[in-house]
Amino acid sequence: MTEDSQRPAGGDEEKSATKKAVKAGCFYDGQPIPCKTSEGFWDPASGCYLTPKDKPLTFSDTSKIPPGSKFYRCWYVYDVEDGKPVGEARFESVIREPGETQTIDPREAARQVVESMVFVAPQLGLSPYVQSAAHKGIVNVPVWMWVTDPGASTTGPLTKRAALGGVAIEATGTVDRIDWSMGGGDVVTCKGAGTPFDRAAAEGKSLKEIPDSPTCGHRYRKTSRCENGQAFQVTATAYWTVHWTGGGMEGDIPLQFSRSLPLQVVDLRPVLVAPDGEGNTAATTPPRACS
Repeated sequence: MTEDSQRPAGGDEEKSATKKAVKAGCFYDGQPIPCKTSEGFWDPASGCYLTPKDKPLTFSDTSKIPPGSKFYRCWYVYDVEDGKPVGEARFESVIREPGETQTIDPREAARQVVESMVFVAPQLGLSPYVQSAAHKGIVNVPVWMWVTDPGASTTGPLTKRAALGGVAIEATGTVDRIDWSMGGGDVVTCKGAGTPFDRAAAEGKSLKEIPDSPTCGHRYRKTSRCENGQAFQVTATAYWTVHWTGGGMEGDIPLQFSRSLPLQVVDLRPVLVAPDGEGNTAATTPPRACS
């Protein structure tokens, strides 16, 4: 690990998208109404609650309806009382012809748009300061953490606009926070991408004088000698919120993306010298046994 950054050998990424909109709403004339009732799902384009049907009800000549058309029963809304839509069923079906946009639930359209957005787990920068070629972290010496590839796909914001099923969706993803699980049970929450390590900040300073990261850092209180592989597994998880609007609705979809890498942390042990100064043999204090 260098003062610049380290990238994990594999593409260890995790992507999880919650399909349920945490905050969503449908509106009629600016008033909130249920997005779905026993009369069907709300379609702001027609002003109806729609229910799919196999055949149309119409006074028009059905022979002129193009093959492949979709048919919906319409429960037309004309008012809202105490948050409940007031309306009536219409005889005429809502007909969507082939090539015409087909009505779908805006929440489903939003889910599809968000799934098509390119999110990437960030590459990790860890910079323990050590005066050797081993590049190991040192107990009680600051470790700076940051994202080495900040951008729209890793730290946001990322926006996409698309029309699906007759609904125009605009979705914007932003990173709420990045949680750094440092191993050994410690978790550091950082609001942004962190600050890259400035090597000049360490020039001419002892280990005790090395400054902490101004935005995202950690100090280890013990070595990683007793961990699996004698290293702490550091995992950074970026938590996103994607806010979407479209079809008279809006909502928030949470996402999270993680990447991990190992970090070995050592302790600088004092050297014991014979009191009489004889001989060149030196011994260090023995390490504690792993329980």
